Amino acid sequence: MKKVLILTVTTGSGHNSTAMALHTNIKNSGADCRIIDVCYSVNKFLGFTVDKGYLLSVDELSKIYASTYTKLEKRKANPRSAILKFCSLISAKINNYISEYEPDVIVCTHVFAALTLITLKRKGLLKAKTIGIVTDFTIHPYWEDVTDLDYIVIPSERLSWQCRKKGFKDSQILPFGIPIKSQFSVKTEKPEAKKLLGFYPDKPLVTVMSGSMGYGSITNTVKKIDKLNKCFQIAAVCGSSEEEFNKLTAAKIRHKILKLGYTDKINLLMDASDCIITKPGGLSVSEALSKRLPMILVNPIPGHEERNLTFLLNSGAAMAVSENCPVEELVWQFFSEKEVRENMVRAVKAIGKTDASKRLSEFILKL
Repeated sequence: MKKVLILTVTTGSGHNSTAMALHTNIKNSGADCRIIDVCYSVNKFLGFTVDKGYLLSVDELSKIYASTYTKLEKRKANPRSAILKFCSLISAKINNYISEYEPDVIVCTHVFAALTLITLKRKGLLKAKTIGIVTDFTIHPYWEDVTDLDYIVIPSERLSWQCRKKGFKDSQILPFGIPIKSQFSVKTEKPEAKKLLGFYPDKPLVTVMSGSMGYGSITNTVKKIDKLNKCFQIAAVCGSSEEEFNKLTAAKIRHKILKLGYTDKINLLMDASDCIITKPGGLSVSEALSKRLPMILVNPIPGHEERNLTFLLNSGAAMAVSENCPVEELVWQFFSEKEVRENMVRAVKAIGKTDASKRLSEFILKL
């Protein structure tokens, strides 16, 4: 039986979601598959520090994070970099697990996991094939340090130029898309999906989401678009924020609305929706693209999510809220201009990947 090891790092939820989606597909194909968080497996305090340190950086220290990210984008590969030395220090414990499990293929859903793995490969300690997965619509800093991976998975063919600039060869680049849960490749027709959620099947639906880290106020966004004299319905997903859910429940909304906390109905909501207002996180964007769903993007995290936003704007698949262009104006444009909607739908279809997890799983099992 083929063995596949997935290495991840908990910074937000996207890398782990990708790991779980791929894990499910590989297990369903009959292979053995395991997931390890590189930092938590070495030390719980290290894992906690990396996770919470990332959240602090993008929230409380966002300007510093943005500036640092931009500077790192311009860096060249450096075998003596501090981060590579740090990954070398923690690679010994990971190697112990690899030696015990003896995987045929090792997949990294985070560049720090790839840096840890590449340290072992350069020492001649790995027999397994190695694959890195880029989980945003940009090639993050430090991927240039791991170009001796066997393969790198990218979200779109349109990122191949960036990938080559980082030092990867065409033979290494796999433009399969970001692996997401297989349920997002299953389609419920829009009128039926609306009926299942209690909406009118013949009226447009706008879904408002905050993303897994809860940036931005769902209630404020809903209040703004509720002022529009347009005939549409609203689905608002507050996630794990009980405070935001209570605020939304207390608000007086004119349009028909479905208010949700944490929910497992995102797949059905995306099928029912005509557009979605959300943060440009790599996983949520990939899910929307898989559902052929145009996006109105808000509150990007500095760095990688700003790059996601730029990619989607340049592709024509999204509109972006700004100080000069509020969310209600973009919703008005979307529902007022048929050509705008049709162009966005075409753009989404051009870059969306509906079967990334399946394609990558099949590729892994054939190695």
